[in-house]
Amino acid sequence: MFNKLVMLLALLCAFGGNAAAQELGADSNYDPHAAFGPLFYSQNGNEFRSASGYPGPKYWQNRADYNITANLDDVNNKVTGSVTITYKNNSPDKLYYLWLQLDQNLFSAKSRGNALIPAGSRYGSRGEKLDGGYTIEGLSISQKGKTEKFTAITEDTRMQIRLEDAMEAGGDAITIKMNFSFVVPINGSDRMGHLTTKNGEIFSIAQWFPRMCVYDDVLGWNTLPYWGAGEFYCEYGDIDFAVTTPANHIVMGSGELLNPQEVFTPVQLQRWNAAKNSDKKIAIRSESEVLDAASRPAKDKLVWKFRIKNTRDAAWASSKAFVLDAARINLPSGKKSLAVAAHPVESNGEDGYGRAVEYIKTSIEHYSAKWFEYPYPMAVNVASNVGGMEYPGIVFCGWQARNADAWGVIDHEFGHTWFPMIVGTNERKYGWMDEGFNTFINGISSASFNNGEYKQPKANMHEIARKLQKPELEYIMLTPDAMRERNIGTNLYSKPGWGLEILRNEILGADRFDYAFRNYISQWAFKHPAPFDFFRAMQNGAGEDLSWFWKGWFLENWKMDQAVAGVSEIREGGSIAGYNITVANLEQMPMPVILQVKTKSGKTDLIKLPVDVWMRNKTWVIRYPVREEIVSVVLDPDKVLPDVNEDNNSWQKK
Repeated sequence: MFNKLVMLLALLCAFGGNAAAQELGADSNYDPHAAFGPLFYSQNGNEFRSASGYPGPKYWQNRADYNITANLDDVNNKVTGSVTITYKNNSPDKLYYLWLQLDQNLFSAKSRGNALIPAGSRYGSRGEKLDGGYTIEGLSISQKGKTEKFTAITEDTRMQIRLEDAMEAGGDAITIKMNFSFVVPINGSDRMGHLTTKNGEIFSIAQWFPRMCVYDDVLGWNTLPYWGAGEFYCEYGDIDFAVTTPANHIVMGSGELLNPQEVFTPVQLQRWNAAKNSDKKIAIRSESEVLDAASRPAKDKLVWKFRIKNTRDAAWASSKAFVLDAARINLPSGKKSLAVAAHPVESNGEDGYGRAVEYIKTSIEHYSAKWFEYPYPMAVNVASNVGGMEYPGIVFCGWQARNADAWGVIDHEFGHTWFPMIVGTNERKYGWMDEGFNTFINGISSASFNNGEYKQPKANMHEIARKLQKPELEYIMLTPDAMRERNIGTNLYSKPGWGLEILRNEILGADRFDYAFRNYISQWAFKHPAPFDFFRAMQNGAGEDLSWFWKGWFLENWKMDQAVAGVSEIREGGSIAGYNITVANLEQMPMPVILQVKTKSGKTDLIKLPVDVWMRNKTWVIRYPVREEIVSVVLDPDKVLPDVNEDNNSWQKK
């Protein structure tokens, strides 16, 4: 009779637990079929872009090489120059016209971007009244040494060159020449400009020469205008450039400085060469030397020559106010690069950019060992009025940054070497593919720097998840220019970064994630992946169906809510034999289950279940074998999953 009563009570407990689970399941907004539907990848791979997410056997991209001469007028804040572009059509298509980017035209008073950018925005010229935009003269086209006929139109930040004779497919080349000039805005969309310091103006010059638009197998010509928020998409090639400035200036630029013996004093040249073999910072020009006329060659003008190979862009900075430091960067292959810091005396000091060389060197050595080797001869950080902006081999960082902020902005901007300088994504359409990926790798870099000196605090994903559900926040898969400016920080930077952390730490594990991510980088190095190339590469490399994750986190703004639906004893012979713990998924975003169980004796277990439990279920019962009472059950105790409602995450024995 007693045994029958125990069995009946056990059945009643189990029935009660299941009833609670069914009730929660009935109230759930979760649809397993929407999350795990099999048609996420709507297009098959092809010979250009493989189903594996890697470039296919017939992948192609066009090439643009540039030879540029420029002159800086530091009195009138003006750059003049000439550019020769050698453009090669590797596509299988005839090209009847060409498109070029004229980004400086954003700063014309009549630009479309000027009409779109709100007052107070960090983009545009921030209300400065200037005669901005390009003046272009002497445009000519030639092919195989023969002058070609064409017509050209300029529409906002794009120029179309209509060819009388089309470029042939499969390797035809054409040469474009033009002269250009523009007035440098003070605040050029927080990407370039000039800053007044007590010892002189600092010019940060970028988007400074007309560049080819990308022609690819995804969209053909990529001609989205430059409106400030959307960044860049450029063809790869070699860039040689020479910049003439007053001789009292120091110029640093992308790539390799080709003529240091012509632009440094003998003492500076000796220090420059010594820095190439030193792991410790060497002052090329110290703070005490900035106002010393002998720290610059006694000439009127100097020409600084640079070359950067296999690059999508180039930038430079010039000032008579620069303190200049440098040290060697050691790369995994045994090659060396040079960490260079240029900043005004106001930014110097151990709490500021006096540690910039250390930050540059450590950051680049970390990313090179972890992901892919740094490809450029120099890595230059310039402290300026640009809050933070990246270019191949050179970055501009806010001159007032101190301590963790100085480390953070340098590490972030040089992290962009990998995204989008090496992995050449279309930033103008998919800003999250460079900002979000970079934010993610920055977290790993910061944790490793100097024994965690600037390690970021662990994110509370429950709190973050609630903020991510604000209806005005939009979602990741929007072009930056179509997104509310206040949402850019979250949707381009933070949310993709958090998503990759969850994918690495809670879904795949570091080994599988890192292997797939490294292969994605190496396969697409100096090429042009699109979002679904990334999704496929990670899925194939990790061996996991991740379509539910890409759909919910990147394409949609699904929310997650798991709940403890019931805890019931299992008894055998009058004693506790275990517990049935029922977990419910109440919202559309599935995630793995992380469950902490504590017993009366103080024992604590952490149970982890894969996301697969939600493929066809709204509730899941965990059989927990134990011979003593459970006193508490808590879902996601460390708050690493984006659960919007932690009120239903726990159960306590009463």
